[in-house]
Amino acid sequence: MFRNYLTIAVRTLWRNRLFTTINVVGLSVGLACVVVLVLFAQKCLTWDTAHANLDRIYYIQTQSANGDTQNQTVYPLLDQMLRDYPEIEAGTHDQNWSNPWIEYGDKSIQESTSYVDSSFFRVFTFPLKFGDPTTALRNKRSVVLNEALAQHLFGEINPVGKRVTLNDTLQYTITGVLNKLPGNSSLQFGVLLPAANLLDNPGFKESADWYNSFASTFILLKEGADPARLQAKLPQLVKAHYKNDGQRRALLLSPFKQFIYNENPTFPNLIYGAIMVALFLLLIISINLINLNTASALPRAKEVAMRQVVGATRRLVLNQFWIESGLVVLISLGLSIAFAVYFLIPRFNQLRDGRMQLDISWANDYPTILAVLGIALTVAIVAGTYPALYLLGLKTTEAVKGKISGNPKSGRLRQNALIVLQFTLAVIFILGTIGMREQIQYMKQADLGYDKNNVLVFKTNLAFRNDKTAQTQAQAIFARLRQNPNVVSFTSSELIPAFYWDNFNSYYPEGSKENSINIRHVSGAVGFTETYRIPLLEGRNFSDETPADSVNNAVIINESAMKAFGWKTAVGKKLRQLNNTATFTVVGVTKDYHYRTLTDKVGPMLQWYSGRPGLNEFLSVRLADETKAPALIKELEGQFQKIPARRELSYTYLSDEVAKAYQSLDNVWQMISFVTFIAILTACAGIFGLISLVARQRTKEVGVRRVLGASIISITTLLSSDFLRLVGIAILIASPVGWWLGEKMLTHFAYHISIQWWYFVLAGGMAVGIALGSVVFQAIRAAMINPVRSLRSE
Repeated sequence: MFRNYLTIAVRTLWRNRLFTTINVVGLSVGLACVVVLVLFAQKCLTWDTAHANLDRIYYIQTQSANGDTQNQTVYPLLDQMLRDYPEIEAGTHDQNWSNPWIEYGDKSIQESTSYVDSSFFRVFTFPLKFGDPTTALRNKRSVVLNEALAQHLFGEINPVGKRVTLNDTLQYTITGVLNKLPGNSSLQFGVLLPAANLLDNPGFKESADWYNSFASTFILLKEGADPARLQAKLPQLVKAHYKNDGQRRALLLSPFKQFIYNENPTFPNLIYGAIMVALFLLLIISINLINLNTASALPRAKEVAMRQVVGATRRLVLNQFWIESGLVVLISLGLSIAFAVYFLIPRFNQLRDGRMQLDISWANDYPTILAVLGIALTVAIVAGTYPALYLLGLKTTEAVKGKISGNPKSGRLRQNALIVLQFTLAVIFILGTIGMREQIQYMKQADLGYDKNNVLVFKTNLAFRNDKTAQTQAQAIFARLRQNPNVVSFTSSELIPAFYWDNFNSYYPEGSKENSINIRHVSGAVGFTETYRIPLLEGRNFSDETPADSVNNAVIINESAMKAFGWKTAVGKKLRQLNNTATFTVVGVTKDYHYRTLTDKVGPMLQWYSGRPGLNEFLSVRLADETKAPALIKELEGQFQKIPARRELSYTYLSDEVAKAYQSLDNVWQMISFVTFIAILTACAGIFGLISLVARQRTKEVGVRRVLGASIISITTLLSSDFLRLVGIAILIASPVGWWLGEKMLTHFAYHISIQWWYFVLAGGMAVGIALGSVVFQAIRAAMINPVRSLRSE
């Protein structure tokens, strides 16, 4: 019996190969998008779940007096908690401080390094390819590498026991090699070093007190331990050990499974967004399949009626249609997986720009594969059921003669609902694409408060062999820059605009400690404001000709900081930090400028004087004539090549770097645009199927109208008007929904556009144009059929 069903299914699909091709192509591309979106959502929903003791892993947050919460604590906290609280089984830091160069033979490499405690592998489950996790970090001079780094240095051999050199001086022993880290892990690193090494660094040792919160602290509770009871003990710990204003803080015990959500508050939006888009796409491709199946099934009304006459049950008819739609879905599923694996996933990973990368493996992603199979099965059943029930609902006495009557009102109502829903979703996608594009363009073209043009940015952290010698040679290079007529100004800095860190401290006006505010602060060398052309409201810039700038700890604040302190003028005012006794003198106030992207609101900021330009992360040079940039680049490359270093001098333009800050949003827009394109194409195919259905149902009417003198244009208008009316209804429904979703999306940007009326006009016009193109072709084709042939068919 099944073989008979399959034979008929193949013949039917081949007879209607135009609809079959449209179905397979539409389903393949649509399901490929769904596969990627479901895989992405599954990776996000299983974030950090690879750890065996996940339910017992917690991390410590610090809440300031004003309610701000950060995922860092003071460094000594972990050791104190391990001593005081027996309910803690183990604990570890995950500290980023420096990334040492690792050398083996003639090979050297620098990778992201985490400094962790010896119990790191007791807290977290990161399997080792080589080595023993219980002892791998016990020795201070041990090092654990990730798989890729180990292969780069040692090839395929087991390197455990091999000795490497760090930063040209210290000998370390390889004690472990990690398996490939899961992409959906919050902790990512290339190198693990024992945290005890940090205490050899004077700068770290000075900061590792009971005031500065910069350490990531994780603990593993013993089985049966009550986290609420431990949380209740933490206020006493703060009171007993924290210094100065630190006693106003609170410590929060948070489950590690929530770490990603606190680290990235927009993370849930990514998950819900991916799931919602996948559901929308599923609706569109399902509607499309139903419409085309129904249209292609109409000529089979006589076949179905004959089956009923000879005794076929509804179930047997349904089986035939299920097998046909199942065959289409099965072929489409195979093609969709191939399309996803070989095109969409690599492109998706490229757009993700180094963040969580997608891949498919049965061992790790079987839930996703089973979910997609379930989705495909559901689509096949629904798409086969609707046309079968439609044909079974026709009057057998007329259908056996090849006539299609049935209940026109109920059938047309179902068709209208499907097309309205399909185009409503398509218009929402179009509105989202337009809105996202306009927001990105707004951010790229907005007044940033500084001039990003004609500024060359050189990356001067070249891992010099001898830092002291390099600084001396660099000063000679800077002296030549001052003499260059094409150089307007230059400065060195650890940061450039649009990429400032979250580095804060509490400052208060001298004599008014109760009025302290949390301020983002960074260093600023001579030439900073001149090079970036940041306007001054009052005061002056830093100057190396003013010795008092160093003696008086000169600082420049922005307009928001001045307002936060309640000052109308700030020059000459004294500031102090809560954690030390130094006094800072305000020498200038800048207008607010966007030191981060426009997704973040400009807040109070302070720059302290770091002296004359020296070797730092970046050297920024403002040019008088950008056409002469190649000559300056060649000159600086030649000069820096004379300084022994592990890296070569590289450069970019500040305008390009600022544009890169919005690259992730550009990538999101490209993804949305692709999904919108798929939705539009699928909607076109669906409406193409529906107009075919209507043309077949109204064959006699069209023939009569032609005989009575109706023109092709009037008949085309007759057949098209109902569909265009439905598209208009879809636009009316989609517009308020799209506006609401757009307003929700824009709240994630501190500075954003206002939704304009023309977005809806453009989206509606595109929808009408798409529908018109799909409908008119088939309507003209129906109108041009010889009326004698149309009437004979009745």
